[in-house]
Amino acid sequence: MLKRAALIVFAIASLASCQSSKFFMPGQKQVVIENIFVEYYNIAEEYAKIPNYSKAAEYYVKAASNKEISKGAYFKAARSYALARDWEKALEIYLALQKRDKENLSIKESLAYIYAMNNDFERSERLYVELLTQNPDVPSILVNYTIVLLTLEKYEDAQKQLEIIKEKFPDEEKIASIEEKVNEALNPPTDESEGQIPPELQQPELEQPDLEASEKSAPKDKEESKKTESSKN
Repeated sequence: MLKRAALIVFAIASLASCQSSKFFMPGQKQVVIENIFVEYYNIAEEYAKIPNYSKAAEYYVKAASNKEISKGAYFKAARSYALARDWEKALEIYLALQKRDKENLSIKESLAYIYAMNNDFERSERLYVELLTQNPDVPSILVNYTIVLLTLEKYEDAQKQLEIIKEKFPDEEKIASIEEKVNEALNPPTDESEGQIPPELQQPELEQPDLEASEKSAPKDKEESKKTESSKN
């Protein structure tokens, strides 16, 4: 980690030096500018490895200003904001990405998850319904949809989805917690003091989707190989 931190400090210092220079040979300025954006990307990669996802997202956004590497950097910025649990910024970027690629199911799944984490359960529910129509056999989508239904207090609908989960994915680890919540809601204790569960334990946690999947499914940028190779060296 200390080595990575030293690399980040060195890279940032080098960038500051380049940006402060006022003297360039003919044609050199454009090359320097392009290299600055590649270095922004490389700094973001190092922050992601530490991991410091907030700082990684900040530098991915800087790198995305260059159209040659904007797609890959923008996807990684969205993922980093989500991993940093900055749902507002993650949502903003994923929505922008969806406008560019409306048929990307991984982006849609990430959005459904982020809406739920941002307490916008109605939008999350609508997206999960769309996703299930297109991907009925993805367990994380079905599980998260059921949990969103529980949050919206649509317990009978959640119970129907639970039966589908048990049939299709009998080894799914969240079956027990979902079933407990459904039974608690549909068969409440007669004695108010009996069987009470603290609110923070009542709701099963959403399953985080593969946030890298939308990035992997995106077309490669022209400069993708250059920045990747540069980050390895």
